[in-house]
Amino acid sequence: MTFVLAAVAAASALIVQRDATRPIGEGVVFVNDAERADEIVADAADLDMGVRMARNALGVEAVSVVDSAGVVISSTSDPLISQPLPNDMLRSAAEVGRFSALASPISRDIWLDGVLARPTGTVLYQVVAPSDDAPYSLLIHYDVSTLLSRRTPPGTLQPETLGLLSVAVALALVAMTILFGRGRAARRYRLALESELLRKHELEASNQALEEARHLAEQALALAEEKIRIRSEFVLMINHELRTPLTSVVTGADLLRTTELSAKERDSLLESMVHDGKRLLEIVDQILAVARIENKGLFYDLTEVPFPELCATISRPHPHPSGACDHPDGVTVKTDMKALKTVVGSLVHNAKTHGAGEVSVICTSKPPIEPGTEVGEWPRSAVFVSVVDDGPGIDLEFLPRIFEKFEKSGFSSGTGLGLYMTKMIVDSLAGSVAVQSSPAGSTFQIALPVSSVPAQAGLPT
Repeated sequence: MTFVLAAVAAASALIVQRDATRPIGEGVVFVNDAERADEIVADAADLDMGVRMARNALGVEAVSVVDSAGVVISSTSDPLISQPLPNDMLRSAAEVGRFSALASPISRDIWLDGVLARPTGTVLYQVVAPSDDAPYSLLIHYDVSTLLSRRTPPGTLQPETLGLLSVAVALALVAMTILFGRGRAARRYRLALESELLRKHELEASNQALEEARHLAEQALALAEEKIRIRSEFVLMINHELRTPLTSVVTGADLLRTTELSAKERDSLLESMVHDGKRLLEIVDQILAVARIENKGLFYDLTEVPFPELCATISRPHPHPSGACDHPDGVTVKTDMKALKTVVGSLVHNAKTHGAGEVSVICTSKPPIEPGTEVGEWPRSAVFVSVVDDGPGIDLEFLPRIFEKFEKSGFSSGTGLGLYMTKMIVDSLAGSVAVQSSPAGSTFQIALPVSSVPAQAGLPT
């Protein structure tokens, strides 16, 4: 039975590798995606819900519904609505109801959940696919670099292939071990006729050895699978987050070199290239910063700061509800103000990036989040700086991993290093960080150790 499972795992690895290296030419990827999106939109309660569900399912830049005249009537990006298709070939395909695909610069910004995802002029692969059961067509926008990454070069093994092959090898080893163990058990059984006590002793020793070997094999397999998962996610993240702005910069430079543009178009293209170049530099700096921190550690020169002064400095750039803050006089916090401002600024920026309308920084002597959800050791005597937003909230299944390296929720942008760096900085400040989230918003709480507490402050010492 174990050999059969090993054979199934090996066959699955071959299938996964074959599918991964299959060419994306001849429209195979586009046709499959279009049929899947058509089913999702047709089954949805309305077009707006349908295009959002289709975009999330396919993981593309945008999905729109186009009427018979080639005009967008529903889209995951609001600026595209009521706009005609930007290309004669695409518009003609929508009018006559035929399949068409074209790589060209987009004529309108593409927004995702209130965040600019792709500015005007970005080169995207645009596919028009007629619906089978409805009088409209679907317009699907693909990022060119992501699309090309969906085809693995021949000779390159997929992480999933390596994982399945590891399972197949492990199962084969276990099967051989079991067969070998059975043979030894049979021989011991024959010897047991001469010495019952010796047979029992050897059988127990053999069973214990087999159990330890199986346990070690399972641990090694689990470790290998986790390493493969982390490496795969890191490679995919780097591929998307670095290649996307780099592709935009290279494409823009090529357009400036080969195409005659108006002054306005040239300025817009240069602005887009500068923006993407800064984004690329920000990602590289963040990765290098994490590497430096992990290699050398973080060391801060902690100084004593009165809590009211700390609150005034930290919350000054950010609004907070009247009466929400309380900072008793005489309480002193031992911390590094520059590092603390960096952490708070990062949390505020992260909240706004993920759709929050209002973000507040609140200082309190009592925790807004109960103990048990924090990362790091909660100081025995502490005060709290909290970043509160009214965003869409965080997926509850993702919350336990939110401060881990390279972890991101869904199709959100970024490297997955921001909250990981926040945790490391707060740890170096001898504090802890916690998070609480609901559909009404999220709260990130930083607990800071108190160095001196007057009796009237009411804090534990």
